[in-house]
Amino acid sequence: MIGRRQLAVASPVSIKGILASAVDSVRGSSEIAATARDVVARTFSASEVVLTDSGTSALVLAMRIAAGKDGVVGLPAYACVDLAAAALAAGVRVRLYDVDPANLSPDLDSVRRMMSRGVSAIVVAHLFGYPADVPAVRELADREGIPVIEDAAQGAGGSLHHTRLGALGELAVLSFGRGKGLCAGGGGALLARGARWPSVIGALSLAPASRGWGGLASTFVQWVLGRPSIYWLPSMVPWLHLGEMVYHPAGEPAAISAASASMVPTAISLEPADVAERRMRAKRFDVLVDAGGRVSRPMPISGGEPGYLRYPIRDTDGPRDPEGRIGIVRPYPEPWMRWSQVSGIIETGEPESRRASELARSLMTLPTHRFVSDADVAAVGRWLAR
Repeated sequence: MIGRRQLAVASPVSIKGILASAVDSVRGSSEIAATARDVVARTFSASEVVLTDSGTSALVLAMRIAAGKDGVVGLPAYACVDLAAAALAAGVRVRLYDVDPANLSPDLDSVRRMMSRGVSAIVVAHLFGYPADVPAVRELADREGIPVIEDAAQGAGGSLHHTRLGALGELAVLSFGRGKGLCAGGGGALLARGARWPSVIGALSLAPASRGWGGLASTFVQWVLGRPSIYWLPSMVPWLHLGEMVYHPAGEPAAISAASASMVPTAISLEPADVAERRMRAKRFDVLVDAGGRVSRPMPISGGEPGYLRYPIRDTDGPRDPEGRIGIVRPYPEPWMRWSQVSGIIETGEPESRRASELARSLMTLPTHRFVSDADVAAVGRWLAR
């Protein structure tokens, strides 16, 4: 309808938390970051926590310490392009493995073939809150002494065998950026577990933290404009590229800002209620998708409970066009290796990722966040029935 447009994803944000972080950004106390580290460590069962200026920066650090100088990192061929930005900034080379369209988890046969070609570390990324089988990849990698990095930027409160996403990897990465399940207006975290990482983590050097006023202002704007009744206004501005997958180069990792560090505990406290709402809407979409028969939905791997940052569907009979007005988008319209920015770091002779191409062509996501109304669900149902 005119004057209303649904967001593809919306993170929970507290105006009280924004105001408190504004005060903390002026104070800039080191105790703020220490408190945030303690909360993250307890929540994700981590022995070491490094808070960074973004999730991408955390992944840059993870790749550097896991793969080493001139290392080769294995990445999923279908994933957020921020992985590409991190690989470029980390100075590593890349090999690719496929993602299974049936469950959005690594294709283990493809992982084995990639390992036979030689890698120094492997990144396993959770997509849209769906659990990726980190333990199975670790079992394969441990035989060769290859470290596995869990990218839980989109973990969104999901779990695998009752362990929350972000607590499965020897190294793990979180994002507190807008559009993620945990929103602190920016920032990220590198988590470590096990005996071999404390000395390496302790030797990391980060650029100084900013006050974070830019991220704070953006978060406030998100709180004001991030509602369907108002969102149509910024969505009409082309240069904002809202709802599009845009490549952003990664900078040298810096420490988390005081403003974002202040918001981290609040973001974690808001998560359970938000996850419960998203799962409730996902159940309603389950009924619509299963009844229609025109699209399919990936099924979580055994023991997995998604956090449903978004609700993924596959239109294999298409082509069915996304409908941005009601928050239905195609998140990653190209497989990773087709991004021109990263062609120079992919190892020569890497095979075409057939399943990644299939996902790029067929996968779309439905919105699950708290602003999705009964009328929106009905509109999605009509779109599915076309």
